[in-house]
Amino acid sequence: MTLRIKFDANQDYQIEAVGSVVRLFEGMPRRAIEFSLSDEVVPNLHPYDSLPDALLLNNLREVQEQNGLEWQLALAADSGPGLSGVMDDNHTYPSFTIEMETGTGKTYVYLRTIYELRQRYGFGKFIVVVPSIAIYEGVIKNFQITRDHFRARYNNETVNLIEYDGSQLSRLRSFASSTFCEVMVMTLDAFNKASNNLYKPSEKLPGERRPFQFIQEARPILILDEPQNMESARAKEALRTLRPLFALRYSATHRSNPNPVYRLTPFDAYRRNLVKKIQVVGVTERENFNQPFLALSAITTQGGIRAKVVAYVADKGRAREAEITLKQGDDLHAKTGRDEHKGRYVVAEINAAQGFVEFENGLRLHRNETMGPSRPEIFRKQIEETVEQHLRMQTALREQGIKVLSLFFIDRVANFARPDGIIKTLFDQAFERLKHGYADFRALRAEDVREGYFARVKTKGGAEEIVDTEGKAAEREAERAAYELIMRKKEQLLSFDEPVSFIFAHSALKEGWDNPNVFQICTLNQTVSAIRKRQEIGRGLRLCVNQDGERVFDEDVNILTVVANESYQAYAAALQGEYVADGELAPPPPTQARKRDAIRNDDIFYRNDDFAALWDKLARRVEYRINVDAGALIETCVARLNRQAFPEPVLLVERGQFVMSQPAIRVKKIEGKRATLQIRMLDTAGNDDEYTITLEQGKDIRTKVDDDRLKPFGSFVIVEQSGQRFVRFSNGVTLNEASEPYTFTPDQGQQVREVVTLSRSAPHPVFNLIERAVRELGITRATINAIFKGMRDDKKRMLLRNPEGFAGVFITELRNAVADHVTERIEFVVGDEREELDLSDLFPAVKTLSQREVVEAGRHSLYDLVQKDSAVEERFIEKLKADGQVVFYFKFPPKFKVDLPKVIGDYNPDWGIGRIFKNGRIVVHSLVRETKGNADVSKLQFPHEKRKIKCAQRYFEALGIDYLPISPESGDWWKLAAARGEQTHLA
Repeated sequence: MTLRIKFDANQDYQIEAVGSVVRLFEGMPRRAIEFSLSDEVVPNLHPYDSLPDALLLNNLREVQEQNGLEWQLALAADSGPGLSGVMDDNHTYPSFTIEMETGTGKTYVYLRTIYELRQRYGFGKFIVVVPSIAIYEGVIKNFQITRDHFRARYNNETVNLIEYDGSQLSRLRSFASSTFCEVMVMTLDAFNKASNNLYKPSEKLPGERRPFQFIQEARPILILDEPQNMESARAKEALRTLRPLFALRYSATHRSNPNPVYRLTPFDAYRRNLVKKIQVVGVTERENFNQPFLALSAITTQGGIRAKVVAYVADKGRAREAEITLKQGDDLHAKTGRDEHKGRYVVAEINAAQGFVEFENGLRLHRNETMGPSRPEIFRKQIEETVEQHLRMQTALREQGIKVLSLFFIDRVANFARPDGIIKTLFDQAFERLKHGYADFRALRAEDVREGYFARVKTKGGAEEIVDTEGKAAEREAERAAYELIMRKKEQLLSFDEPVSFIFAHSALKEGWDNPNVFQICTLNQTVSAIRKRQEIGRGLRLCVNQDGERVFDEDVNILTVVANESYQAYAAALQGEYVADGELAPPPPTQARKRDAIRNDDIFYRNDDFAALWDKLARRVEYRINVDAGALIETCVARLNRQAFPEPVLLVERGQFVMSQPAIRVKKIEGKRATLQIRMLDTAGNDDEYTITLEQGKDIRTKVDDDRLKPFGSFVIVEQSGQRFVRFSNGVTLNEASEPYTFTPDQGQQVREVVTLSRSAPHPVFNLIERAVRELGITRATINAIFKGMRDDKKRMLLRNPEGFAGVFITELRNAVADHVTERIEFVVGDEREELDLSDLFPAVKTLSQREVVEAGRHSLYDLVQKDSAVEERFIEKLKADGQVVFYFKFPPKFKVDLPKVIGDYNPDWGIGRIFKNGRIVVHSLVRETKGNADVSKLQFPHEKRKIKCAQRYFEALGIDYLPISPESGDWWKLAAARGEQTHLA
């Protein structure tokens, strides 16, 4: 017997969403529906009537205020012509936005809204517009399974469903002339071209009207399901061609939100336990770049056709994965530096329509597919993790009458559909091995519990072939058949009478279909996913149901496990990033309402002799000399390499719960250079902690609240704006005592609960390590040979176990050893020649500062505004402004570089300063200062920073310029090197 899902009409958030839309039309009379036997069109509103804009706007403002949304000044409306050649005149209509997180019953809400609008105002002509066949089938299924529920609630109100089909145009007459409530479901593709059947005369609709005119005269209300997929210019023209009365937009991921009415954020949904909690098992292979890999992730057409591919690249001798953009004629080898791409991969064609890149060697790479060997070890572990979690979950939930389902997104249909498909083979092996520990599954075979839902097409010989699909026109019927099959089995899959509980799909289930009892989702794709993570998890976010079709609200039961082929942290960060991109994060408030250019102080630039004297010194030509001791270098390199742990390829399994957080920060009090902050840390795991802290400016907020979610805020400074004092954090957020709490959703704070490492050892081909090192480092072959020979045998054997991993460590250690060797032995010689420095180019009269953070610089700055790149720099600027002995100061422009050896990298100093010193006589000294968080060079985090500063000390000493690395806390930042420690501040 097939289980029937029951619906609860008393879910408060759904009632709020429905009521918010219904209240928009409060004050309008109910449309009287007159019964007619003629074929006259019965519209939502008489032809010469219109919606009263003033009433809509007033109602909208009230709804927005009640729902905590930003109040609207004017009613937003879409306006313009329809499709060219069909409707060239303009049409204007308002749209209203309803945002609901995936899995919270969006379709139920808009179907119920249709019934409410019919009952309250008499509206009777609705068109649900969807962007894909998958969603089309999902809407029809939802209409069918909720029909009895709504009939019972709305006094048997007749609401008819019309599944639009371009070959059955006669149904448009009944849609337009019916006195009942009519709901038509259409895909956007069915009416977004002038060549669609909807716009052609038809024998099935005799008379003067063309098919689309029946719709126009009905003045339909549009329900736009996933409208972010309907925002192209042509899509908007197509929607206007239907001449809608108004539109209601429903999605979890809106791109634009005209006239927002209701918002249920992901954070709210998780926090209120309206959807399943998410835990992630990440399965990755680490330290194995020994096999070729190439995947096409996207093709873009804006600004020219470009292909984005994911490949392994050589980066300073170490292999890593990266995304690369290619255009026609590009040589992939030039982008990756990998030998397997040399002379073979020049782009011959990028085909956006069919979604592939072809190289001159004849190889063709399709979107979301890969070149390179499959990764059976990762597939095997993912499948094992999913099957074992499924069996455990089903055993735990059996007594509660809950059937557990698992959904696999696979990379290629062939990997499951073929008799020897790797995914099917690995699944069967895992199931047959694990089932013996679980009574419910012992008697079942693997083929009994799994089923694939794929598009099938007829071959020329009449046989059926399973294919990958991308939603192309030629494949739509095949896709429709696959959707219909899974839709028909939606409730059947929930019953224990149905043995199938493991579902395999390619693209068919990325949207439109979900099932409340999907508890595991396994993503078996090779690095490049065809499906956004929010789409993936959306297939299983709904709260589960038992054998009576009733929702189960136990939060300990409703947990969705995602088994991903990437690290837990990467998956969680990407998922969080999608929430950010979809508007879940509020952007920081702007720190300046208006930007203005920085103006040069020409009194300093042209007429200050001390400024000219500093640049006279800086213009002298300086050369460096290096005394390399080859023997010492070889000895150092060998010692470093023998201490190193060389990586081995491993499979890493990480487990963690995905938790969304919503911290809020409020400024309670500002006193002097201190601020009292109130911090509330709220998250979807049920934690709600509050802290009140008092902090000195310049101190990191995490010194008082040790929580990585607050990391973006860093430290703060107290600033004055328009006579008021504000706290400005490192990320630009600016608050004072009158500000509302600043609430945000960070992507930090995810924690891994468990890590399991599985060793792997397999032989890999070994390339010429010595040649690669020579090419990367510029060291002689003899020197590198001597270093390799000097290594211990056990270390050298690691080259055979993991060639790429070994090379990465080997070359990196040599590079660091050479850089340290050069830093210790470099000398600078000042010559008589001078560099041609164009100060007007370095310091133009007007300068546009590209970075967002600028501060007022004071009267002794070369510019009236100065860019600050950190709170450290901002605090130093305040010191310079407050020091009465400073004659001038400036920030060195990026164009000014101190020439250093390539292995170290050129150096751009921070600050040039002229300052008065009083020691029996007044002297202005030229100073160069480098601002760091710590004045102790040995404690700097990055070795390359230390090397550059050590070289800079010798460089400026050779020029006779006083140079010093300092921190904002350095009270004696101005002291000269020769007198540091003895001199007192006489000013």
